[in-house]
Amino acid sequence: MTDMNTETNHPDNSLTVFRGLIADLDLSDFTDPQLYDLGAVASESAEGLCHGLLCLSEGLENSELLPPEGVSQVSAYLKASAHLLPALFELSEKAGIALVRNKTQA
Repeated sequence: MTDMNTETNHPDNSLTVFRGLIADLDLSDFTDPQLYDLGAVASESAEGLCHGLLCLSEGLENSELLPPEGVSQVSAYLKASAHLLPALFELSEKAGIALVRNKTQA
């Protein structure tokens, strides 16, 4: 990918590329209630993932897989994953459909 400011090439990892693609999604057709829902679910999911990963990481560092106080954090992690996985599958499906559409229009 080329940096527009310096015109130098730098490699991107998949997380950077994915985040950039998500950032470029056009949400202008969404209604305010849809945007509130999207924002709330995204925020809650991100928080759940962070708490669950942190809990698991700390548990592994302390040689205990899941400390008793971490059950709710891992539960939040699993709930967040349950929200994000279908969204990722939907994005994948929409990208595939768009690619087919682009090929047939070319």
